[in-house]
Amino acid sequence: MHSVLKIFALLALLLLQKTADAEIIKLPLQKFTAMSSMDIRCINGSKELSIPIPERWKLHKLTLDLRYTVSNNMLSDVSQMVVKVNGSLVTQLKLDHQGPEVGSLIEIPVSLLKTGYNTLSFQVAQHYLKDGCEQVCSPDLWTNVSLTHSTLQLDYELKPIPLKLGQAAGLIFDPRQFPSASVNLVADTSTPDGVTTAGIAASGIARRFDYRKVSFTHSPDIKPGVDNILIGKASFVGDVLLKYGILQDAPKGGLIRILYLPKSDGGNDGLHALIVITGDQPAAVKIASETFANMSMPYPGTDQMHAYAFSMPDISMGSGRDELVPDKIYPFKTLGMNTTTFQGLSANVVTGGASQLSFRLPSDFLIKQNQSAKLVLNFSYAAGLLQESSLSILVNGRRVHDIHLNNADGGFIEAYKLDIPTYLFKPGSNVISFEPYLNTEHKLCELYNANAPFVSIFGNSTMYFPPMPHFVEMPKLELFTLNGFPFSRWPDGYQTLIYLPKPDGASIDTALDLIGMITQKNGFPLFGTRVVFSDPGKYDGEMLVVGEAAALPKSILMHAPLQPSGIGNIPYPVARGWDSDTAVAMSKQQAGLGADNGLLMEFESPHVKGRSIIVATAQTEDDLRKLGDALLAPNVQSSVFGDVTLVRLDARKYGANSPDEAATDSQPEAPKYQATSMKVGKTYSTGNKGDISYLDAFFYSYKYVFYVLIALAVLLLGLIGYWLLKRYRRKRIRVAEGAKRE
Repeated sequence: MHSVLKIFALLALLLLQKTADAEIIKLPLQKFTAMSSMDIRCINGSKELSIPIPERWKLHKLTLDLRYTVSNNMLSDVSQMVVKVNGSLVTQLKLDHQGPEVGSLIEIPVSLLKTGYNTLSFQVAQHYLKDGCEQVCSPDLWTNVSLTHSTLQLDYELKPIPLKLGQAAGLIFDPRQFPSASVNLVADTSTPDGVTTAGIAASGIARRFDYRKVSFTHSPDIKPGVDNILIGKASFVGDVLLKYGILQDAPKGGLIRILYLPKSDGGNDGLHALIVITGDQPAAVKIASETFANMSMPYPGTDQMHAYAFSMPDISMGSGRDELVPDKIYPFKTLGMNTTTFQGLSANVVTGGASQLSFRLPSDFLIKQNQSAKLVLNFSYAAGLLQESSLSILVNGRRVHDIHLNNADGGFIEAYKLDIPTYLFKPGSNVISFEPYLNTEHKLCELYNANAPFVSIFGNSTMYFPPMPHFVEMPKLELFTLNGFPFSRWPDGYQTLIYLPKPDGASIDTALDLIGMITQKNGFPLFGTRVVFSDPGKYDGEMLVVGEAAALPKSILMHAPLQPSGIGNIPYPVARGWDSDTAVAMSKQQAGLGADNGLLMEFESPHVKGRSIIVATAQTEDDLRKLGDALLAPNVQSSVFGDVTLVRLDARKYGANSPDEAATDSQPEAPKYQATSMKVGKTYSTGNKGDISYLDAFFYSYKYVFYVLIALAVLLLGLIGYWLLKRYRRKRIRVAEGAKRE
């Protein structure tokens, strides 16, 4: 009996240990897409989501809580939804119109999942008639999946870290981890050089996480339960490791090493890593940190490497993640759109996987209005299509051209040329999408292949964008959240300075978060960016100032559009006119930011024309950390523009909640931020004018002068015309009077 009890006790202990090691994440499906719901329409429709599974996770269970609404006119006995994972059937559900708001709990077999991105698809067969012919896309045929209220719960545990630098780096800094990532930097932050090298490491880490949100913290000692990067000179690194009984020989040159995360009790945490970046001299530490930041393949296969030199290829101004180089021809497949086939009456993508071209144009592009981007399309389409069948081309959601697919015998079209006016594009992200409309003379109920209609766009089609000057009107904080401009003018952050007037923990953490954000937006580590603690004086480059409001020097704040402390002029927007400019009232007052508020400002450097200073500040250290986190939130980034953005850091206290940020059993309530932006300060211009003339640049910067000159020119032409007509009239009168005398 006692032996049986001991066995049960042992099993219970093992179960408790298993539960303690396991992690549970429960997230709304909205976290995996930008949509809040999915409308699945037509007789045969489908939608899909991409669910990432990191290599670091050992998945035990995946549960889908699906919430959807069905049209009241749907016939339940002949309508259904099929849920698939990676093309394999998971379950099928009746679409019951009598209970239109439906919830289904679906356990997805782990065996169907793979490491990487998994396709979760919802396919429907929807009908509103049993007899007779139905309209293919009748308004009655729809199912709405609520991505806000549908949730996905994952039960998993972390796998042990391999002590191989190349393999472990890809596993630890995996963008497929969700909902976010956090890394602690153990560094000597008492010197600017120490923070600069930590910033280089943070930049490389953020780049590996791609678009996944990553938050950085720093500390003088190892932080338990999280991956740590120990970076600094050999003396600092050796002292930290010695606390845990680890000896580190003095390196020759730079050294990168991976260890299991040591514990204070002398043990090791094999599920988390400690990566050591050190060197015998500051220059060697920098070489090691740059090498670490650029490790992009599973090499080396050892637990340490020595770095002696590091060099980068030549880079050009204005280059970055997914940015087009003007005056160059790009095949579609280079832009991520391989040969793509749309098939069936609903024109679903069946091959290629992409129905659009996504790319960026430099943030400081001065897009001229009288030029054209050129598409050269190679495509084919099926026989038997009606003449109203077409292939539509959309630019940033606006339909710009329809190609008639009007040959009843089908067609193979080569070098179909299309000019798209450049004013349809914008600096930053752009999308050219293709939407076919396919129709045949067959009725739905006739015996024929409903999937026969198709149109294929081939990957050897090309796109060309003409050259444009780099010249933009500032300030524009929206460019900062778009891709880090102006600090990404050079992709490696060259000619950029980060100034920390009070280098406390909050300022450094916030600066690291912003370094990570700029890197992720621009896709390039900031090797050329420096951190300073003292006033840089007449610095001739771009500058990011991070710190508490009381610590900011007056020599910088006096040029800012808003004074966060002391006596200053505070702008209050009054009204917005049809010219998009906002009327602003100025109040001279003495006040302050107060608690739970953050401030982001941009203005021209007082020392160098065309250079910018961006200030990120708050009243307290805690609020400054919150501001750094807020600037990583998509809803805040999309609300930033102009030269002043006030961020409420306590919006949730006042009930400003949204369904997508609601707490779940396993996820705490996310912070809620709200941003208010305005344009109140002076306008200036920056950039390389290139082929643009001085007059073009002047009139671009001072458009009202241009309007006045146009008005004066019209008035002058009118006066000249009036004078000529009057002179002509006098001449005719003299001729007429002379004729009378004769």
